[in-house]
Amino acid sequence: MIETNGFDERMQYGGQDREFGERLMNMGIKTRQVRYRCSCAHLDHGRGYARPESIAKNREIRRNTRRNRLTRTDYGIDSHAAEPAPL
Repeated sequence: MIETNGFDERMQYGGQDREFGERLMNMGIKTRQVRYRCSCAHLDHGRGYARPESIAKNREIRRNTRRNRLTRTDYGIDSHAAEPAPL
């Protein structure tokens, strides 16, 4: 996760995990489908923030990740390095 710089924080609703996974695959990490075979937790919430503009933006970020075989984002964990720790 650190090597990829985490999630691309330019992305809004939808696709952050898929884009992150694509960067991991671009690094050569093999994936495995575990749907319905492992436990996970998800906070149920409304999706009022899902707008066509944000979905289009996310798709373009994912296309760029695939097209350029990116393994790291410039818009992730490192962008918080200079921030002071919360009290």
